[in-house]
Formats: sequence, C-alpha cells, structure tokens
Amino acid sequence: MKNLSSIISLLALALSAAHADPKTEVADSIKKLGEQSGYSWSYTPKTEGSESARRQGPIEGKTEKSGATYLKGSLGEISYEAASKGDKTVVNYNGNWLSTAEIGEDNRAIQRLKALKKPVEEAESLVAKAVEIKKDSDGAYSGDLAADAAKELFSLLGRRAAEAPVAKGSARFWVKDGQLTKYEFNVRGKITVGEDKREVDIIRTTTVEIKDIGSTMITLPDDARKKL
Repeated sequence: MKNLSSIISLLALALSAAHADPKTEVADSIKKLGEQSGYSWSYTPKTEGSESARRQGPIEGKTEKSGATYLKGSLGEISYEAASKGDKTVVNYNGNWLSTAEIGEDNRAIQRLKALKKPVEEAESLVAKAVEIKKDSDGAYSGDLAADAAKELFSLLGRRAAEAPVAKGSARFWVKDGQLTKYEFNVRGKITVGEDKREVDIIRTTTVEIKDIGSTMITLPDDARKKL
C-alpha cells in the first residue's frame, strides 16, 4: 500500500506539472532563482534607430539573499560602481564611497540608479505585464507585453520617448532545471527628432544573463560597507 501511495503521489505531481501553464512555469522559475543564496548577472542593452534615446550601458551585477547588491556599469560617458542593502545605497564617486543622501536624493543619475531592478524583480514584473506567455519550439518562453506596459518601459528611454503616444514590447525567458537563467525584453516605438520633426523608429533590446547561481559572494571596501 505504501508503494501504491508513493506511485499515486508521483503521478499527481507529474500531472500537475504537465498541466501547468507557461506563465506559471516562468513565474515558478523566477521564484526558484530568488530562493538561492545569491547570483550574478550581466545586463546588456542595445538601441537601434537613434542616439537620441538614453544611452544606458552594460551592467555587471551581484546580489546575495538578505545581503548586499553590487552594480558596476555605465550611463552615457559616465562609469559607476554602486552597492545597496535594504533602503541604503552607496556610490563610488571619484574614488570615495558616498551615500546617496550625501550626494543628493534628487540627483537624476541617483534616481535612475535606484530605479534599476534586480533580475528577479524585473523578470517578475515582465511576467505580470505580459498579455500571454507561450512555450516556443526551442524550449524558451515568450509573449507580448500589454500596450500600457510597453509604453511605460519605452518612456524610460528619455524625454522624446516619453512623448510617444504608443509603443509595443515583448519578453522572452530561458529556463533550465526549473530555474530562470536568462531573459530578454524589447520595446519599440517612434520618437520625433531634429528641427524638421522627423519620426525615427527606436528599438531597445535588453538581454540579462544569470550566472554563478548559489556561489556568488560580494566583498565591499570597508568605507562602502560601513555606510550600508
């Protein structure tokens, strides 16, 4: 009877997995990643169409569960290092680690920095904003973003993009062993540039690859650690 009970339980789990919808599968893979002790990631944006869009550069990030998050990246011509823990953030400013309170919370660069999301948070948001998610033939998951969500993301590309009346977007997720390993999203729309007010198509594609899952560790300088 014990063996029969075990077989029934296994069959129930298999049937449950078989009937899980793609959106739930992706959500579960993100949750599993968030349960790990830590992970690292690379964030690579690519803009096609015009240099008028905000030039967000690539970012290398690390995070520890219930610990610190570290970012190293660039915005336009400016390179930066930053670390955060809870509601505190510090930035390496000309070799000195300063808190955002010392720099000024109303600083636009600081506001953009603090608006950056960790992969688990960003992926969860993308899943919630997807109209529908389907499993593709190559095993990845993809779906279009709701119109208002696409417009919201497109508006982050700068003032001209924020003025665009409409935008479209989509997202794609890669899962291995039930855990998120990569995701990519793009937004596209038209902005008006130049004195002749010509319309230019803009496409921003952002690729995020997860790595060093469960083995990531963060070591911060003493002056940065003391301010967190």
